[in-house]
Amino acid sequence: MNDVRTIVLGIGNPLLQDDRAGLEVVRRVSELGLSVDTQELYTVGFEVMDRLMGYNRAYIVDACSLGNKPGTIMEVSIEDIFSSKSLASSHAITLGATLKTAYQLFTDEMPGELRIFLIEVERVDEFTEIMSPCVDKAVQKTVDIIAGAISPKGHAAERNLSLAKE
Repeated sequence: MNDVRTIVLGIGNPLLQDDRAGLEVVRRVSELGLSVDTQELYTVGFEVMDRLMGYNRAYIVDACSLGNKPGTIMEVSIEDIFSSKSLASSHAITLGATLKTAYQLFTDEMPGELRIFLIEVERVDEFTEIMSPCVDKAVQKTVDIIAGAISPKGHAAERNLSLAKE
């Protein structure tokens, strides 16, 4: 029995085309039947902190618009997203500020292992549940990475995908 409590947290707007990428990752991961909790959030406020507390391992996935090629997957640290002015959010508080606060105030209750994935959007100006093809492919690659990290057997995508770093 695996006693590592794991959560996959997707952030986004379910009504905006590519901004839903994090939510879609969570939906697909939940369909895999892995021993993992999944949660959707529509904001990056202090709810993020509440959802992560008590877990040993966490994966956060959100869409971003940083000027990279649409569909680019970036794995970033808290410091990366806290200190980057280009990662200012359309949400009320930035994800970096929320996470930095959480780890400073509740160190022992926050996950010891945290991986943050950002998926570069192509379009976020249309109300639709259909993502751009390049973002949809990035969503599936992100699902594969997370599933490979969670699954004890490993997964080819976890070993073979090299992520772009900013």
